[in-house]
Amino acid sequence: MNRLALAASAFALLAAPAAAQDALCFQNETALVIAQERSEEVGMDILVRAPAKGKIKCEYQVQEGDWIIGQPDEPLWYEGLMGKYLILTRSTGPDGNLVVYDLETQGLFIDEWIDDDFVLSESEVTYWQRFEDGDAQNCPEFEEFTANGLGAVIAREQVFDTVAGTITGTGEERCSATQ
Repeated sequence: MNRLALAASAFALLAAPAAAQDALCFQNETALVIAQERSEEVGMDILVRAPAKGKIKCEYQVQEGDWIIGQPDEPLWYEGLMGKYLILTRSTGPDGNLVVYDLETQGLFIDEWIDDDFVLSESEVTYWQRFEDGDAQNCPEFEEFTANGLGAVIAREQVFDTVAGTITGTGEERCSATQ
């Protein structure tokens, strides 16, 4: 092989697109969700289709009839599949949103700014929804947070019941740091 052909082969290898990430597949009686981490952007590519019967090949390959979740540059992350709800987060750092889609209606059900600690149980999502800015009057940690270059926000604990499709406040409230 001459040097030019060798150089062209080496360049072709370097210029080839990065290999796709391994897909993650999740299924219940409502849907099959296929997600893969993006190699060039933050977040995951996520698609939803009817549940599969039998064994499937878990690969992110868009087919006719698939529902693509989010926008190409939206930093969505898969968190869970609970009944007819797809639970996601949207974030590029510690602050972000809880994003929940109703898979039967293909509608956005929840899109709320939350603290980063939330819990998924068998039929509930418990999270701290951020409601208002914190200040010296409503946030005991306000001075500490601002001294460290952070902001403050008041968050209230919410419970999303995925069986009933309801959101209920627990009455608990806290002050959280923000970036």
